[in-house]
Amino acid sequence: MNSQRGALVWLDQFAGYLEMERNYSSNTIRAYVNDLKQLITNEGAEGTKEVLDFTPEEKAEAQTSVVAENQSAQGTEEKQSSAWMEVDGLRSYIRQIQESYSRPTVARKISAIRSFYRYLKREQLIDDDPSKLVRGPKLSRRLPACLDREEVTRLLLAPDDSSLGVRDRALMEVLYASGMRVSELCGLRIQDYNAAAKEMRVIGKGSRERVVLLNDSAQAWLERYLADHWSKLAGGRQPQPDNPLFVSRQATRLSSRSVHRIVLKYARLAGIAKPITPHTLRHTFATHLLEGGADLRVVQDLLGHTTISTTQIYTHVSLDRLRRVYMTSHPRA
Repeated sequence: MNSQRGALVWLDQFAGYLEMERNYSSNTIRAYVNDLKQLITNEGAEGTKEVLDFTPEEKAEAQTSVVAENQSAQGTEEKQSSAWMEVDGLRSYIRQIQESYSRPTVARKISAIRSFYRYLKREQLIDDDPSKLVRGPKLSRRLPACLDREEVTRLLLAPDDSSLGVRDRALMEVLYASGMRVSELCGLRIQDYNAAAKEMRVIGKGSRERVVLLNDSAQAWLERYLADHWSKLAGGRQPQPDNPLFVSRQATRLSSRSVHRIVLKYARLAGIAKPITPHTLRHTFATHLLEGGADLRVVQDLLGHTTISTTQIYTHVSLDRLRRVYMTSHPRA
């Protein structure tokens, strides 16, 4: 068992730490694991055995190997030494990925690396944290794409009256009315929808639960979909509380990628030229609320942001509204 295999077992333990102690989502953990496998193996995610596929026997053998390699023949307690664990090796790796990936991707990979080293240091698996001595790229904060009200109307009117069309209309109405993330939408069950209160219970990042609200239009389309079309898509089955709210034509839960394709399809049909994803509807939801005078803290709660700074990026659009008010109200404007 070589030191690389032992490091991959450390990575397996780190993944468990992210899940159990940090409460990270499965998508975030998967991204971190793939980024760190690329660092450890220096050959990308392909071609290596899945970290989480190690058997208990392999893990025990790897741990024994790591301990043995961390001790010299005289019994000193030197820690495992590999290129990726040295400052020069880490800097070399970062230079390599900067030549191959965009700045946001490089920043994400470095974030994963720093978290991993902090974990190893905390567990006393390494003496020094080389990531403290490397710098990531500076990122300019990009303003989120946003649809105007006329574009939203065109998008929502694009689906037809088929079962799939009604499902897609209800899906996009819910995204725009609630501002929920696409992963939250895909995770919805029928029992998460409270028709009487016009609200939904969603599980957001870090498994945090919150309530989102629906407007009259979103509720009307959702009721039509559930009453007349859910069973048609589900092979004639009647909806049960634990069933997925939005289903495919194979009666399975919609994936995030499927929702992305749905929104992109209707954006094209509606003649919307700007790039659009399901997250665009989340941005649009927040922007339109702030333009309408909503309090920033309220928008923060509705979006499920843990910090107000994340929500503040949407205030740039409110400046346009403030400018219009200023230009029409100030006597010398």
